[in-house]
Amino acid sequence: MKRRPVLWITLGAAVVLAVLIAVLASSGPASQVAAASPLVGKPAPAIKGKAINAAGDVSLAQLSGKWVVVNFSASWCVPCQQEMPQLVSFSKQHAAASDAVVLTVVYDEQNLSGLSSFLRSWHASWPAVDDGAAVVNYGVGGLPESYLVDPVGTVVAKYVGEVNAAQLDSVIAGAAAATESHSVGGGS
Repeated sequence: MKRRPVLWITLGAAVVLAVLIAVLASSGPASQVAAASPLVGKPAPAIKGKAINAAGDVSLAQLSGKWVVVNFSASWCVPCQQEMPQLVSFSKQHAAASDAVVLTVVYDEQNLSGLSSFLRSWHASWPAVDDGAAVVNYGVGGLPESYLVDPVGTVVAKYVGEVNAAQLDSVIAGAAAATESHSVGGGS
């Protein structure tokens, strides 16, 4: 009769394991979840430097009035390569309205030409900048890492890992709705 408790314990453990696997399998990748950052809710640190995919300088301030996905990247980064279709999709969706843009920031200064070639191969038409201080100022710990900056220059979200265009659009739509309800309702 000692076999029955062992059987029930084994079956119980199997059920718990199956539920855990189902939950993990049905949830999105952890990399698509916004991460905590002391920058969220604060003005975005300045980004300015030489453009790696065009002539002249590029700065975050030049993009004021638009939503900006500040994306730290390198061509050798496999997750950066995997998120590129999402960034391209996001960029194309917002091109006509010109309400949002991606700004790629060089993570590895030894990878300037590699990153430039990588962006060209994807027909990434957004600006890319070499600003060595930005990695430190944003506290970037690994790649890819992105920050969503609102049109007035405030960091709204931080993403560790691959970004998702639909998720970015959802945050933008939510913020726009909140702003609209404040202005319509007379709130501050």
